[in-house]
Amino acid sequence: MRANRSPTIVGDTRAATKRWFENWKRVGPQLDAERWRRLRAMGIKQRASMTLDLLSLWQPDRPGDDADALIRVQRAFALWRKKRR
Repeated sequence: MRANRSPTIVGDTRAATKRWFENWKRVGPQLDAERWRRLRAMGIKQRASMTLDLLSLWQPDRPGDDADALIRVQRAFALWRKKRR
């Protein structure tokens, strides 16, 4: 049996999703630029401290934490170091 859906709700959802994507195309690059501006304004010690704070959130004993994300971060840092040489 087919679920009874209101065409208005489906249409509204599609329209809202389309508006969100269109808005993100405009706002996303602005937010990225601001994020990079703030990172460039930080000193090396502040960036290092923030990185260590972020990495310290990893909890190996936490259920479901298989360290996959940490491994990806480590790979990203390794690539970054390699490019800086």
